Amino acid sequence: MDTLAILSPGYPDNLGGVTHHTARLMANWTAAGHRVDVIGDTTVGAEVAVDRLRRGGTDCILLQYVPFLYGRRGVSSYPERFARACAARGMRLTIFVHEPWVPPTRIPWIPLGWLQRRQLRRLLRMAPKAVTTVPTWQAMLGAHVRLIYVGCTLGPPEGSSTPAPSLGAPVVFSPFAAGLRWDWIAEACRSLDTDPPLIVIGADADTVRAHPTVGKWFREQWDYRGRLPAPDIMRLLSAAKLVLSPFIDGMTGRRTSAFAALSAGARVLTSSGHLFDPFFMKSPFHIAPTMEDFVQTAATLWATADSDSERQRRIEWHQTHVDPALLDARLLAMVLE
Repeated sequence: MDTLAILSPGYPDNLGGVTHHTARLMANWTAAGHRVDVIGDTTVGAEVAVDRLRRGGTDCILLQYVPFLYGRRGVSSYPERFARACAARGMRLTIFVHEPWVPPTRIPWIPLGWLQRRQLRRLLRMAPKAVTTVPTWQAMLGAHVRLIYVGCTLGPPEGSSTPAPSLGAPVVFSPFAAGLRWDWIAEACRSLDTDPPLIVIGADADTVRAHPTVGKWFREQWDYRGRLPAPDIMRLLSAAKLVLSPFIDGMTGRRTSAFAALSAGARVLTSSGHLFDPFFMKSPFHIAPTMEDFVQTAATLWATADSDSERQRRIEWHQTHVDPALLDARLLAMVLE
């Protein structure tokens, strides 16, 4: 039995994609017979944390990296100090790059993005193993960086049968996901003219209304289901006739909400973009390159009856190619190398 550790700031209290990914890794790696510790408190010095792990017999460590996990502006010396301490004690370290840096799309982000790029490149030089979810990032970060998707982090739908779609409106899950194209979603809903126009899973009306970005798309007539336990979310996604999931940068292996919907058998309409992973061109995801294509495809899918066989085909594709247990086993093998 190997003793593993995961550095995941904010775990378990800060809900989000990385935290859910860490919880899933813990469950699957423990089920595989390993002991797994998680470091979620970065107020403990990096060297102190690594010493504690060493004394506990830790062999290998996975560092979950999003720059903003370690500093309010995404710049912090903690990951580098942690990596240096691991190297000094002969501990095997793997970096999982969930997001590398903010893109230089706004003037204040130009110096911030440069600092984050420098920070990450220094960190990657200290770790012989690294993984990311996006082929474009893989090519930018170096030859030793491998590609492994995150996939669904909510767990499987309950039960073995796939219910027929019963929700009378398209669905958006995880409304605050970064890069979600609300202009495309709103236009598609206007075109479909359902009642309600949209079902929103993951936030209540007041939270959406108050959000600085998503709030400008708030509509009183939308059906807001709020934050729900994972089994309830999966039941709703299983009953969805169409899930709208377009992103500015396109569908990639880090879009956990889209994977969750597909794992439940739902039709998922997403998008291409500058980070789009070509692997998904041969998947059951429906890909739209433009708003016009997105709106037209949404209308076609909504007007076309879905079948049990098609829903089962989507579930089987998910199980074959991006099943969470498969992804986590692949990452485990890499961490233990």
